[in-house]
Amino acid sequence: MEAKTTCRWAALSLSSIASVFLPDLLGREDAQYEHKLVAVSTTGSNERAQIWFKDNKIPDPQGIVVYNSWQIMLEQGDFDIVYISTPHPLHYEQVLKALQCNRNILVEKPATMNALQYRKCIELASQQGVVLMEAMWTRYLPATRYLQEELLPKIGKVRRVYSDFSFPIVGPDLQDTSRFLDKAAGAGALLDQGVYALTWADLALNGVEVGETNVAHASSWSVTGRPSEVDDINTVVLTSKGATAIVTTSMTIPGSSKPPFYVRLGAQKAAPSVRIEATEASVAIPFPPIRPEELYVQWYGYAHLNEDGTEKNEIIKKPISGWGIWYQADVIAAAVFNKQPGVIGAQESLRVLGWMDEARSLAGITYNEKLEQV
Repeated sequence: MEAKTTCRWAALSLSSIASVFLPDLLGREDAQYEHKLVAVSTTGSNERAQIWFKDNKIPDPQGIVVYNSWQIMLEQGDFDIVYISTPHPLHYEQVLKALQCNRNILVEKPATMNALQYRKCIELASQQGVVLMEAMWTRYLPATRYLQEELLPKIGKVRRVYSDFSFPIVGPDLQDTSRFLDKAAGAGALLDQGVYALTWADLALNGVEVGETNVAHASSWSVTGRPSEVDDINTVVLTSKGATAIVTTSMTIPGSSKPPFYVRLGAQKAAPSVRIEATEASVAIPFPPIRPEELYVQWYGYAHLNEDGTEKNEIIKKPISGWGIWYQADVIAAAVFNKQPGVIGAQESLRVLGWMDEARSLAGITYNEKLEQV
């Protein structure tokens, strides 16, 4: 068997999402590349980093260089791709610095606070001849790719989409100091969860042919009983030529907030999270919409009916290996090692960021203007 190419990663921040992504990625036998963590930056001590490596079962921790300055890591580190997983208000500054250092970048979603910031990042990435990618990992899962490549071309014209990502992040046990309630850290259901729900709307409306899509309506209710005004229950309506998408989020309902975070994220829900209704068939995607493994298809176009004229139902299973965040790593690694510089998914990311900008404006969701500056 031919040896795999090694892709060396640097992690800018030992964040909670990094503690999911990196263990999911490193040493994975079914990946196309041999992914290896070689550098991290942390505001804590070297000892804290070693504890983090141990707690997350990071292989070969003695071979990882620990930096106490993310700037120095970007300037001096020896790695192929940097993974940025700090709170999103910090992304713009850190991505710009990484690009100035000619780094290939995978940055957590949302990539920046607004579309204008990311547009500036895209321009610089193109000038520098590196690879930049927003970590919208759901787009690269087997079920998502099957939907886009096999189902959407067959189900006819999409007419209506329902896309929801709601689950109880905020409960009575969550402290007011949590990142999920900190506006300075970009907290809010629209940016934290709406980025996923709007991505599904984009896949449904623009997965086959890209057309003009506009935000027709946006409304928002804040989390109650908390000192900070953080958006919670959001509704965004998108209109495209002959199609409508209704996108919703909540960080308080439905479900119990008692179980651990990732248990809540895997709980069964009474209704599907995403429903795509087209002229020939509809596709339903169960909760959680961030990592689908099954697609429920109901065919009702005349060419697909049962003999008695009733709808034909189909369940398509596309199992995920591991948690699934690692699939995107192979995508950016392929671009890096095949010397294909550019911004992966640039237009998709810009569309979603732009819709969030419009929705925030219509719904009155605001952040400190310093977080939005270009």
